[in-house]
Amino acid sequence: MKRTASIIIALILLLQVLASTAGCGGEEKKNPDEELAIYAIENILIPDERDSDFIVEWMRRSTGISDVSPDELGQRFWKWEGGALTEITLEDFKELASQRVDGNPDAWTYSQHSITVLEVDEKEEQAVVEIGSLYNPLAGSGVRYLLRKEEGTWTKVSQETVWGS
Repeated sequence: MKRTASIIIALILLLQVLASTAGCGGEEKKNPDEELAIYAIENILIPDERDSDFIVEWMRRSTGISDVSPDELGQRFWKWEGGALTEITLEDFKELASQRVDGNPDAWTYSQHSITVLEVDEKEEQAVVEIGSLYNPLAGSGVRYLLRKEEGTWTKVSQETVWGS
């Protein structure tokens, strides 16, 4: 009887430890910047660009002049092709960014987009996110979005074009 009780107590303790371990007993919580970047891809970029193939990178905000390399700023990378979003590596991103249509330097196979979370106010539940888009060497734009969390879900409140070429 004592042995059975000891085994049951040990199992209960083991289950409690497993339930409190990250990733167990619930979904792993993303940091706010990652959550916003994924929202921007799924709810802004894909609806606007879904008819063409593109690559996208989530970039952290630069901390200064010596911190501007895409190799350092890029956090995660994806490819949208054939109606499906797939996560890719930095090396894949660079390879796809270098591809040209029939060798024409001005005709890119994939448009290129970057998402940067510029500001997050967790108290006010709002954020500013910028999506920079390049379609070829001389065509692109940057749009800033004001996002607000409503009933636990981010929503786009407004947008402003901040640069274009």
